[in-house]
Amino acid sequence: MLCALALAAAVGGVHAADIHITAEFKPSTLDPNKREFVNTTPWSGVCVGTHQQACINNNWWSIDTKIRGTKDGIRETNYGPNGFYIGMPPARTVNVTSDDGKHSFDLGFNIIGAAMRLVDEDRDGPREPASVGNPNNCNLGLKNTNALNRTVMRMFLRRDGGEGVVACALHWLNTNNYLMTEFDFTYKLTTPAPLGMPSGVYRGVTAFRVGGTDEGADFDLGNGVTLDDNVVNIHFELDVHHPFELELPPGSDRAVLAPRGGWTQWSDHGIVPKMLERELPFTVSSSGQFSVSLQCQYPLPDGRCAIRNMTEAAEDAPLDIALSLPGFRVAATGADAVGLPLTTTMAPPVFTTDVLVIRRPSQLHFAVKGDAVKEMLDHPGSHYRGDVTVIFDADP
Repeated sequence: MLCALALAAAVGGVHAADIHITAEFKPSTLDPNKREFVNTTPWSGVCVGTHQQACINNNWWSIDTKIRGTKDGIRETNYGPNGFYIGMPPARTVNVTSDDGKHSFDLGFNIIGAAMRLVDEDRDGPREPASVGNPNNCNLGLKNTNALNRTVMRMFLRRDGGEGVVACALHWLNTNNYLMTEFDFTYKLTTPAPLGMPSGVYRGVTAFRVGGTDEGADFDLGNGVTLDDNVVNIHFELDVHHPFELELPPGSDRAVLAPRGGWTQWSDHGIVPKMLERELPFTVSSSGQFSVSLQCQYPLPDGRCAIRNMTEAAEDAPLDIALSLPGFRVAATGADAVGLPLTTTMAPPVFTTDVLVIRRPSQLHFAVKGDAVKEMLDHPGSHYRGDVTVIFDADP
């Protein structure tokens, strides 16, 4: 969940301002339980300078779109639209799509407050041009009361979390002509769960109309406003960086199959082993999704790989391959990734996790079983071999 500030503009012709909100998910081995995006939108506007520490303490960001306008204020002690007045829209959902077009997710975007700065440019009015009391419908976040500089700045924070439509205003604004040198809105961005998003850059956009009362604007700045722009486009960019690391011990390119406990039962007593097997250990580090697929030098119709007698003519021996990834689960079913058979005919399974998994011990198990072992032993002195390629794809 992120909080920030952005800026808008209003009445006049069909003009638009563009602002950009960015966030990043990049897990760290120093904080493996981290599951949220970090706001990477640069600070500008009201949170730069005097108010920066307050914004840091409260997790607020401000973005100055450089939109400017004017406000003709009329002093009325009624919290009305002729004064310092901001109407704010309800929450909305924004779709973001990966750059490759394969994945889309929804963001929750709530306007939870707004800030505006009005300046008595002619300096012909009182040094404190607006009421210094609390606004209606909102709480004060930032203010410049007692500055006595013929400027009024307030950040209003909604009490409803941005769910509905609300208008906030000061009790009165002194009758005068003002420059609007800033208009910011504060938002809460509810992001998708980043552990369920494949690595990549996701983009989306939404637009708000800004204008005066009765103009059908999303942001209502009251009466007497004239602004450079009347639409603000908000561009979202979410950057997801999932680490993926596969570590195999030396010699992992060769798996020699043998009976569990060795060949003694066969050589000394003629007891045929139930299986010839080898377990290959490795470790996996990942916070995202990845798939695993199989390629065989000697593929069988049922999707299994085979090993072939290199010494004399004989039937290929089918090889059963199973994968165990403790701490991961199969994305499609939610089943634990333990003892999962791999074949060339299956859709490559995709694995996922709810946390950053670091160097988790995992295994590939290779085995020739049952009657196939007996058939191999009918060719003493033979050498069976076959290449198997197991592919881990960190961008499934």
